[in-house]
Amino acid sequence: MAGTRTMGTTLTMKKAGSETADTVIAHLTSIGEVNGEREEIDVTTLDSPNGAKEFISGVVDFGSFDIAGNVVDGVQVSTLYDVFNGQQNRDFVIETPSGTKLSLNGYFSAFGFGEKTTDGLDTFKATVRVSGAPTYTPAGVTTNP
Repeated sequence: MAGTRTMGTTLTMKKAGSETADTVIAHLTSIGEVNGEREEIDVTTLDSPNGAKEFISGVVDFGSFDIAGNVVDGVQVSTLYDVFNGQQNRDFVIETPSGTKLSLNGYFSAFGFGEKTTDGLDTFKATVRVSGAPTYTPAGVTTNP
């Protein structure tokens, strides 16, 4: 097999506080890349071999990822906008149709309502800033809820 399709991938915002259910963010048109980048720590000394810089691995930053979607359910978009305004860190799960999961914590660092045009769709965009390290679970591996 050459790969797996991503059509049908879901992004779920886990319930918090008084919420009674998780929010599966519906009508998404894209979920951006989640990438980690490790900082470097310069450990060069005056007697480093051959006068060359030396480094060790530092902390990792998983950055941010963008989501975009169509406004079909204004209540859902309102909920997401309220979370953005509430400045709350939340747990999220990205799950592909094959069952692969990426669980992470983060907050909406940006939220926007799409351009309105004569032949366009009503859309929204948001950016999730990742806090900490995501957990990757391959398809077929069960985890505790």
